[in-house]
Amino acid sequence: MRTKKHTLRNKIIIWALGFALILALAVAAASFSLSFRYLKRNQHQSAMTNIQLLGSEIDDEIKTAMTFTNWICLDTTLGGYLQNVENYYNTNEQAGRRLSVTTWDHLNNEYNIVGIRDIVNRVIVSTPSGDQYLQSLSGGDTQSVADISHKIMESEHFSELLNGKGYTWIGPIQNPLMKSGNELIIPIIKSVQSASSYEMIGWIYMDIPVSRLTSKIKSFNMEEDEALFITFSEGNTFKFDGENLVRADKQGDVISYILPNSGWEISYLPSAKALQNRMNYYGLVIFMIVQIIVLAGALLSVILHKTITGPVSQIVDRLDLIGAGDFSRDEKIEWDNELGDIGTGINNLAANVSALMEKRLLDEKAKQDLEYRVLQSQINPHFLYNTLNTIKWMATIQGSDGIADMSTALSRLMKNIAKGTENLITLRDEFALVDDYFTIMKYRYGGTISLEYITDDEALLDKKINRFSLQPIVENAIFHGIEPKGTSGKIVIHTYQKEDKLIIEVTDNGVGMSEEAIKSVLNGESNTSTEFFKQVGTYNVNQRIKYTFGEEYGIEITSKLGEYTTMRFVLPMDYEEDKK
Repeated sequence: MRTKKHTLRNKIIIWALGFALILALAVAAASFSLSFRYLKRNQHQSAMTNIQLLGSEIDDEIKTAMTFTNWICLDTTLGGYLQNVENYYNTNEQAGRRLSVTTWDHLNNEYNIVGIRDIVNRVIVSTPSGDQYLQSLSGGDTQSVADISHKIMESEHFSELLNGKGYTWIGPIQNPLMKSGNELIIPIIKSVQSASSYEMIGWIYMDIPVSRLTSKIKSFNMEEDEALFITFSEGNTFKFDGENLVRADKQGDVISYILPNSGWEISYLPSAKALQNRMNYYGLVIFMIVQIIVLAGALLSVILHKTITGPVSQIVDRLDLIGAGDFSRDEKIEWDNELGDIGTGINNLAANVSALMEKRLLDEKAKQDLEYRVLQSQINPHFLYNTLNTIKWMATIQGSDGIADMSTALSRLMKNIAKGTENLITLRDEFALVDDYFTIMKYRYGGTISLEYITDDEALLDKKINRFSLQPIVENAIFHGIEPKGTSGKIVIHTYQKEDKLIIEVTDNGVGMSEEAIKSVLNGESNTSTEFFKQVGTYNVNQRIKYTFGEEYGIEITSKLGEYTTMRFVLPMDYEEDKK
């Protein structure tokens, strides 16, 4: 036995360790990916929950301010004030003062009741000209300013906010009413329209201190590398720097939540450092799992070596003996495990090789015998062919047309037999042989039998079939199907294509066959040959088809006693003899 460069032992160790390493790497990669996605999803979910809570608190206060603004726009008392106050002052200043005081009480009461005082430092309701206005203050550091309405109207963003659709947000700006200091506010400016004419009859001003927002944001605990942004409108994004809101662009993979009432967007950038710290912990756990898998692979390689290498070596030695021609049974390799099953299979293989070789030889011999019998039936009958031609001309001269037809048909049959040992011919030529044979039989039976061809597609006539395959089947249909019935009979040959198969059905309306008779015919136990074509019966035709085209092809028989018998040829549609 030759020495092998790569022993089974080494291969088992390499395979086991390699499998363990690949498995470890796969587990590590999958665990890392899943862990990262899991941690990041949890971080995002936690962040989303937190910014939703923060956003809800802010949005509730903005909603309160917006609701109060809407109330001012719709209140009839304030609407009457804005429409009439300037006329009152022009005609009767005392009446104008009374109207102002009464309306201010009405506004201030609402300002104190609805809780807007804690949210908005200052509320101003003014006529379009700014000459007459009402003001409510929250108190504290908020002070009244002289000529306040005109200062607001002269501020940078007044027109933009007044003419905007709905509520327009520009974010934090310097308080235009403060001469000194660094107070940031979020202004609300909205026009008041007449309920009847929809003309502008005044405007509303409110300022929300940014400190109101930052106090809530400070309660939102953030790491050093985390960031929180508020987008008031497109292009107006501010970042919380720990104390105030400063203009900045959003950055990184932020999580955003849009406030349903104000439309502001709160965006949060989670901490990459916190995520990395968690991933480091998970990475350590994954590394330990990988080490365990690699160690398990090493242990497995040792176990496999002891369990498999020895028995496999014995099996290989046994195979070498079988290759040298020793087919005796070796019970030492039939262990009580899976390798023993292999050993048993090898012993069975050795025991069956001789039988298989003998069967192969017998099959070859049977094939040669069949070919010999076919060749034997193709005796060169030139003298018979010449004699039949002479009989034909004598019958024609004497006016015996029947004899002439039979002589012609028989001479053509003899001529085709004399052509040699060609195995495959076209279906068209095979039908011609059947026609010649049937001409003879028709005269013999006095015209009581008939033959009909049904061909679904004329192109099928160019397909290949074994030479002299249909004639024995037609002969059996006449002698063993129609003749025993004692009445006239008919044979139908139907040709069609079914999927990639060529089907030829030869059906007679004779006595039919039993299941036992069908099995007997297909197994070659029934002799249906005649003196004309000895040894070319149904069984031999079936065997020739299988030898030529393959085991999946051949003859199938269906029959019903007293009614019909169908011999069905199953052939390939396209066959190239060279490939066979």
